[in-house]
Amino acid sequence: MTLLRALLPCLVLAIALAAPPASAGNAGDARSLTWADLLPEGEAQRLARLQQMQAVEMGFDHFGTEQFPQIMSFAVVEELDGERVRLGGYILPFDFFSGGRVSRFLLVPYVGACIHVPPPPPNQLVYVETSEPIEVAGLWDPVFAEGVMRIQRQDTDLAAVAYTLELDSITPYRP
Repeated sequence: MTLLRALLPCLVLAIALAAPPASAGNAGDARSLTWADLLPEGEAQRLARLQQMQAVEMGFDHFGTEQFPQIMSFAVVEELDGERVRLGGYILPFDFFSGGRVSRFLLVPYVGACIHVPPPPPNQLVYVETSEPIEVAGLWDPVFAEGVMRIQRQDTDLAAVAYTLELDSITPYRP
């Protein structure tokens, strides 16, 4: 059981790196990304080691009241800055307006990210802010977000974030 608890963060990272099919939907001129594309070479292995060390050191208790600290990795893929991209994920809103609309949210790699412990590292989160609130059908429904990616740190109440997306459109995820 202790080994399982030590390896659980590695399993969480593996889920975070799961990629939508490259052919999903029509990305137009946007570059289709997976969450693994946001990590520089060797970063996934480094994050897995850090998460495992944290779990062993702190005694991983997924249902405990203490929240694990976010592993702070701001290692990013510089070539993505200014590129028009399309990335699948889940919406974690900061605010809600009437009709289920949001104007600020995190795009996260898996359901419950930043709610469960620990939050994903900053280079596995994308901050999105829109000038006009967008309608969100359901928080558990995957979406594709499309826009211009920026390497821009955001420190939020939920987590630190390494990437910011200037949102052009959001569509339901369709494999």
